[in-house]
Amino acid sequence: MAGRSKFTLRGRMPFPVSRPTWPADVPRSIPKSKLGANFRTEWSRTLIARIARAIITELVTKPGVKIVASPTVTGVDRIAHLRSPVIFAANHASHLDTPLLLTSLPERFRHKTAVGAGADYFFDKAWKAYLWSFLLAAIPIERHKVSRRSSDLALSVIKDGWNLVLFPEGGRTPDGFAREFKGGVAQLALKTDTVVVPVYIGGTYEIYGKNSSRMRPGVSAVNFGHPLSPSGKDAREFVREIQAAVEHLADEVHSDYWSAQKRRGLGSTPSLQNPQPQSWIADWKRPRVADQQSETKRRWPRLPIINKPI
Repeated sequence: MAGRSKFTLRGRMPFPVSRPTWPADVPRSIPKSKLGANFRTEWSRTLIARIARAIITELVTKPGVKIVASPTVTGVDRIAHLRSPVIFAANHASHLDTPLLLTSLPERFRHKTAVGAGADYFFDKAWKAYLWSFLLAAIPIERHKVSRRSSDLALSVIKDGWNLVLFPEGGRTPDGFAREFKGGVAQLALKTDTVVVPVYIGGTYEIYGKNSSRMRPGVSAVNFGHPLSPSGKDAREFVREIQAAVEHLADEVHSDYWSAQKRRGLGSTPSLQNPQPQSWIADWKRPRVADQQSETKRRWPRLPIINKPI
């Protein structure tokens, strides 16, 4: 083109003014992202971060959870003898599950517990990564592929004496029914020889489910089960044992202890994935006209309702 200069600022001007040339036969190395599974979380487990997080948990998170979810916590006596580290494995229906479970833990666990969170969801942006690492001591876990980085990080957290909260379903249920537990929690327990405490969390889907546009204050339940040892077990066998234990805990919450024990002995505990038509969970999830009409009359905030059946 007439009048065009022979040299341009970023084009033909010689090095070091312009970028150096790169040999065509030498592959370029792409720098790794510092987000996702590569996000560094060691700072969130330092003493200063733990003290700040403990203050927020006790003065803000715990009172907030009581107002929104009015939790009933049972089964704490089953883990009274345990010492860290422990893996807590729970069903997952809501973002509310994590603060609800953390604030329901006994104090000796509460302030030294990390949470396995989806690397693609909670660690995709810098502000989210720093926020959840600080507030929840969250660590990034790859949900859709095998990641050596995620596995090594979880192993190091447990070896450092920290407890770990994991949701073996890999994400929140979209419809209120549980999905099959993935084997990562069992494999981690086997590698570290760490006991797994099954936990059932109920009521949070109705309060703030995956497809909810707003929170609806209600009641919830957290039921801790007996610790499960991974010793001498296969990973597939152990993850089925964990899921069966969570389903039994759900049966305890929605019926009663003895009825749940009888059904467990008969092998007829209702499944959280595919409940029988006459089971408590099918009836519990079935929409009712009266309930739908009452939703329009609710106002935020609503104080906890005491002794309301779940």
